[in-house]
Amino acid sequence: MNNTKIYQNTWPLQQLPATMKLSNLEWRFLLCADGKATVDQIQRRLGVSEKERDYILSRLCGSNLLTESIVSLEEFAKTTVDIAAPVSEPQTFIEYLKSTESPGSSTEKNMPAFSPLQKPAAAPSTARAMSLQSVIQFILNQNPDPTAGHLATYQVFMGIDTQLLKRNGITSLRFQDDRLITDPELQTAITDNIQKVLKITCPEDVFVASPPGR
Repeated sequence: MNNTKIYQNTWPLQQLPATMKLSNLEWRFLLCADGKATVDQIQRRLGVSEKERDYILSRLCGSNLLTESIVSLEEFAKTTVDIAAPVSEPQTFIEYLKSTESPGSSTEKNMPAFSPLQKPAAAPSTARAMSLQSVIQFILNQNPDPTAGHLATYQVFMGIDTQLLKRNGITSLRFQDDRLITDPELQTAITDNIQKVLKITCPEDVFVASPPGR
């Protein structure tokens, strides 16, 4: 298998049969196959072996869910890798999205879940902070279809470097309390990916003048 090949979804995920079931890794492979990431990058992003990668790719291509994509050298150079996902039983796309929701969360029901790790070090009181909850709600509000909103949210955050997310205490899309992002590099990565995925500018109201006092 040529690990420098690039693939993209043959069909929009929202148009796939509602009863079609794939494994967690197969759904994630579809989400990662954005027409820019190479096979090798997706493999490292998912944390699977070459054998597992080739098996998943063979199944998805054989089912006409993925097609090979041609990109420019500039686009190829901008590709990124992401966090690996655990293995699960086969499930529909709706089931896959719902499985990431935080049970008993007090936040909006349609909001994808984030799980807090260690909070980043407090920034100076004059720092400009970004409300992660406001960012996600903004993305969800751009489409009346909850599934499309969830998909867009994952596409935005999967395009951010894994180490940058970890450095700010974010290791998964699961949280209950709002998170304030004060790292300018991560703020820029989020706003750039919103522009890339949604084709719109992230609004200023997702920012607050400074983090609230602890």
